[in-house]
Amino acid sequence: MAPLAPLTPESYSDKPEPQALAIRAKSIVTLAGEDPARGARLFAPLKKIDNAVLIVRDGMVDEVRPWSASAAPAGALVRDLGAVCLAPACVNAHTHLELSHLAERTRWGKGFTAWLQSLISLLREAPDPQAAENACAHMAGTGTLYAGNITGSLPGGMLLADAACREAGLAVNHFCEWFGFGAPFADGVRPWPPRCREALEEDPFLAARCAPGGHGLYSTGPDILRAAKQDCARMGRIFSFHLAESPDETQLLTTGDGPLRQCYEQVVLPPDWQAPGLRPLAYAVKLGLLDAGTLAVHGTQLDAQEVEVLAASGAALCMCPRSNRNLGLGVPPVRDLLESGCLLCLGTDGLTSNRDLDVRQEAVWLRENLDVPPEALVRLMTINGAEALNMLQSGAGRLEPGSPADFCVLPEALTY
Repeated sequence: MAPLAPLTPESYSDKPEPQALAIRAKSIVTLAGEDPARGARLFAPLKKIDNAVLIVRDGMVDEVRPWSASAAPAGALVRDLGAVCLAPACVNAHTHLELSHLAERTRWGKGFTAWLQSLISLLREAPDPQAAENACAHMAGTGTLYAGNITGSLPGGMLLADAACREAGLAVNHFCEWFGFGAPFADGVRPWPPRCREALEEDPFLAARCAPGGHGLYSTGPDILRAAKQDCARMGRIFSFHLAESPDETQLLTTGDGPLRQCYEQVVLPPDWQAPGLRPLAYAVKLGLLDAGTLAVHGTQLDAQEVEVLAASGAALCMCPRSNRNLGLGVPPVRDLLESGCLLCLGTDGLTSNRDLDVRQEAVWLRENLDVPPEALVRLMTINGAEALNMLQSGAGRLEPGSPADFCVLPEALTY
């Protein structure tokens, strides 16, 4: 559920303080005072206030406390949401908003390369602002108010996605994705991908919410990946890229052949390209891409030893399990990841590989199919996602005094 809009000044009457809003619910999980959770701390009991009320002033949390006849401040507008459990607003740490107009038009269930080929044939179409607006409005309506958006696939896609996020009231960080190979950058030149460069150079306020990123280890040149990672470290931004997403990626990087080689040869891969002869995680380590400022995405092909290496690096991993399932890629080694100490969060990927952008449904899928405890899932889709996107300082991920009054309604599968 999206937060209620702040009351307008006209509704304050003559009181010196803004009129309070009291939102009552069966229970509220606040995560107040918690840090992002890793390893065993993911499974710690969540502090829950039963028969609770969230007091809001001017769109910010004033207090969360048990309900009583005197709990609401004098003159407060009381809204009773009924038998629901509220939690901090969700964070969709990885999605592709500018491709929303391509929903249900790609090939699922036949592997990664078959899906990719079906997508490539559609990328000549201009993005649709209305589709992006609808996608963002749906996210906000399901209680996802923070997002990490991947952009750079289509001309004008970043501006379209950013406008749609602002219209829906979403806070968004954009990862400007490099796709392809090229020469190293000159000193002092920021490594923005071509489809984003002009807009970002003209709008420093937009650039402040953007970071250069890589598409993948097989589709972005190693010099570009290093330059983007170094720029993010210098500017204090998060660097993100797809990692160990498919068997096709692993085959291409280790042996240099397979369906992905056939798809990309003489189109993306340069004529002299040679496979590094390494699995994706090892290649990322060799390129120096993994540390506490990195958000890797997917990880379906990681083995147990690689999970330990990833956790030790300090990098975060965003899992998109329904997207992986839809494309026939398997699922990440979730149990190993949960126990490893890696910072984990959730994303939906985009509508080209998923049916909706409701990150709560990623958590429900993990709960129902892999029996992941709800305590861990609530943390993954809230406070951990905020940490992975560097949004904790803005108040995302918790419901505590002074934070934005942004909340979601937990699905029944995630309550306890």
